[in-house]
Amino acid sequence: MKRIIGIDFGLKRCGLAISNPTQTFALPWTTVEPKQVIPTIQKRKEEIGGIVIGLPLLMSGAKAEMALKAEAFAKDLETAFQMPIFFIDERLSSKHAESALRETGANRKERSSRADEVAASLLLQSYLDSR
Repeated sequence: MKRIIGIDFGLKRCGLAISNPTQTFALPWTTVEPKQVIPTIQKRKEEIGGIVIGLPLLMSGAKAEMALKAEAFAKDLETAFQMPIFFIDERLSSKHAESALRETGANRKERSSRADEVAASLLLQSYLDSR
């Protein structure tokens, strides 16, 4: 079974997470600039069977500008990797990641540097649990 990548998409930073080979749990992987996502995933392409991207919806459920940008980003990934791309609602994922990091005792600097990859792992875990 191949791993699945989770992406918390942002204009400045994207958090990446990766599943274990049996696709039962998600692990924070790294945080990179958006232009580095494809080269970063490319390094592990043979291990990857799908990509999950957080879709930033408004609290009403409507798509805002960021959701449209995430969808455009997903099309670039689909072209680059020719593998399934899945979307998952990411409302409040960053707040949940910040809270999870605070509970671990991470200081402000650690929370800031790891929040995106932890958010990606929460998104990915939610996707894995929903299947």
